[in-house]
Amino acid sequence: MSDAKLFESIGIDKKKAEEAAGNSKLSIKLKQIIQIANVGAGCERAAGLLLYQVATKVKRIEAAKNLESILPYIVSGQISSSTQLAELIKQLTKGPDSFDKKTFETACGVGVVVSEQEVKDTIAKLFSDNASILKAKRYGAQGMLFGKARGLLKWADGKTVKTEFDRVILSVLGPKTAEDKKKPAKAKKQKTQPKNSDEKKSGDDEKDGPDMRTLTREELTSLFKGREIPWDKNSNEVEEAHLKRTGGRMQTRFPPEPNGYLHIGHAKAMNFNFGVAKKFGGVCYLRFDDTNPAAEKKEYIDNIIENVKFLGHDPWKITYSSDSFQKLYDFAVDLINKDKAFVCHMKIEDIRENKKLKQNQKPSPWRNRPIKESLYEFEKMRRGYYGEGEAILRLKMDITHDNPNMWDIIAYRVMFQNHPHAGDKWCIYPTYDYTHCVIDSLEDITHSCCTMEFENRRESYYWLLDELGIFKPNVWEYGRLNIESNVLSKRKLRQLVVDRHVRGWDDPRLLTINGLRRRGFTHEGINAFCDAMGVARSIVVWAPYERLEQCGRTALNTISPRRMAVLDPLKVVLTNMDSNQVVEIKCRDFPENMKELGVSSPDREFVVPLTRVCYIERKDFKPKADKSFFGLTVGKSVRLLHAYNITCERFDQDAKGTPTCVYCTIDLESKVKVKKGFLHWVSEPKPGKEPAKVTVNLYEKLFAADRPGEDDDGEKVDYLTQLNPNSLEVKKGCYVNEDMLKVKVGEHYQFERLGFFYVDPDTKGKKVVLNRTMSLSTSKDLRKKDPRRKRKK
Repeated sequence: MSDAKLFESIGIDKKKAEEAAGNSKLSIKLKQIIQIANVGAGCERAAGLLLYQVATKVKRIEAAKNLESILPYIVSGQISSSTQLAELIKQLTKGPDSFDKKTFETACGVGVVVSEQEVKDTIAKLFSDNASILKAKRYGAQGMLFGKARGLLKWADGKTVKTEFDRVILSVLGPKTAEDKKKPAKAKKQKTQPKNSDEKKSGDDEKDGPDMRTLTREELTSLFKGREIPWDKNSNEVEEAHLKRTGGRMQTRFPPEPNGYLHIGHAKAMNFNFGVAKKFGGVCYLRFDDTNPAAEKKEYIDNIIENVKFLGHDPWKITYSSDSFQKLYDFAVDLINKDKAFVCHMKIEDIRENKKLKQNQKPSPWRNRPIKESLYEFEKMRRGYYGEGEAILRLKMDITHDNPNMWDIIAYRVMFQNHPHAGDKWCIYPTYDYTHCVIDSLEDITHSCCTMEFENRRESYYWLLDELGIFKPNVWEYGRLNIESNVLSKRKLRQLVVDRHVRGWDDPRLLTINGLRRRGFTHEGINAFCDAMGVARSIVVWAPYERLEQCGRTALNTISPRRMAVLDPLKVVLTNMDSNQVVEIKCRDFPENMKELGVSSPDREFVVPLTRVCYIERKDFKPKADKSFFGLTVGKSVRLLHAYNITCERFDQDAKGTPTCVYCTIDLESKVKVKKGFLHWVSEPKPGKEPAKVTVNLYEKLFAADRPGEDDDGEKVDYLTQLNPNSLEVKKGCYVNEDMLKVKVGEHYQFERLGFFYVDPDTKGKKVVLNRTMSLSTSKDLRKKDPRRKRKK
């Protein structure tokens, strides 16, 4: 039987079957799936089409997990909807290595039946929760609400959901009015969903979610809706006490762990937490979740405070979780007294191995030890009786729960380490998972926001607060930021620094806040980027590096005085000037057309000399060139920026044919500029005196791959093999005018036609070092990378 006929036998139409047979990669995968599913003799068309989709979505059959156990669910009809198929694909590509029937069937909704009454109740609650948005936007909110309904009723019959949704919205709003029927302003076409539905790539005009600059209170209310937990509600008494303490004020926090230097992902978290509190009349804490003294340092704390201030944020209070160590200890004692915590002596390695059994794991041998015994052992831990790893305090949660974060997590461990803030008072330290939620509650945080990898901690977060009977904040997670051609993982950043692939934590190629500052990014540019990215619940948000540059460029444009520099000098002799002649050329800090921005005025001028010998960029001269070259060539006229037209007569070259000197005539009377061909230049300050020299660092992307750690096919590779060998070029002996020898560290300049530059801290006296922050390229960089743009034929 031919491949095409085989594919037709499982219900694929003839044309698609022939196309699949003609695609060697797809054909091989589909045949493997048919064999594994044991449907070589044919199957129901609905099942065959789903098997075909599996073949198109799984990159490598060999890498797919548990195919033999999973495909029969399709053949039997237990997996039949597109929603179920999407979850099935996740199980094949990201699921556990060993097949667990209960976990799989729960994830894919196998056997789940949603009644019509459940559909009605869910939609009624949805409309009640979003009444304010519905009132403001009416039918304009229909799409958003229906999307939420489908998310809440994931396994319900789609037709039933649609019918009930339409009935309720009609009963609430009535028939559409003429205003409702008006078409909204046409929005720019959105990018198609990325291959990985848990990831999102941000394009030129696309945001990760609502823009912080335009976020409304209704959008904020809608935004803070996450997965509900049965025990996440406050009692009336607790809620009233909280409102009395806060006066109903919004309270957020930015809670870094002081175990490293902040990066741009932290800048986004700051931008959101500080920004949303400020916008809605609230306050934001800067809180150090300092629970691991082995990794934390005072220098990290100081640097974080400095960078928070650099980014323009003003914390309401600066607090430390370690200031509450006694309170946390007292809570732990309370939990032991309630038989909700116990001292355990299992080794960490044994706990990990036990957890691999999932819901079939064995309880700790010490799980049911008497309360008095655990209290006694916990006191021994506090007094330093046990060595590190010999005793831990675990919460007595639910080891049969679907969520691993409910499997008796560790609350305290022994660590003989001095704490950078608390000193040597303690030899037991609370874990992050125990501490974070409790401090959120003690600080009356109303909105506890973190990235999506913490979403599965909701159960444990609220379980602990529920057992302690204290206030439960509203928890919400948003997508973690990644930027193409770079890494933000602390582990990877540390490896780059320790292994000396970069020069330190402030290397301008890194996206640490220190690195961005040293490259020359301003807080306005970084915050503008974070604003534009917005926030949403994608697992990971990928942004092109060019988008960061675009925001940085806009911020630098109005604060960077214009100057000229030549990075790769080629000598030009103006043959019709006297050898001792000096012409003063008036230049401006900013172009005349920037007056309306308030950054340019007649008194902001400076003078540069033009003598018989000047220098241009080597790339701006070609011995022979076609019409597409706008630089200097024999017989052609160009204009020196801010000066006069010059015409090339001849040139010298060395034995290899490389031009060494160009001879031109200058028209000192010219008042009409050439239409094309404007060159920046630097002249000898005085006849016979070489121009001033500086060192310039030219930075490019740190990695050659868009997503370090993945090859073009999405397969994992060693990210270090993808480092860009040309990420730094050090240019020494670059020519500038003499006023550039008086610059100060931290100043910004725009070298005309070259880009924005920043005076590096290595500058000492007249030894000037400049970092190129970015080129002058415009958003065409983004358009090149935008997959929505199709090449014109």
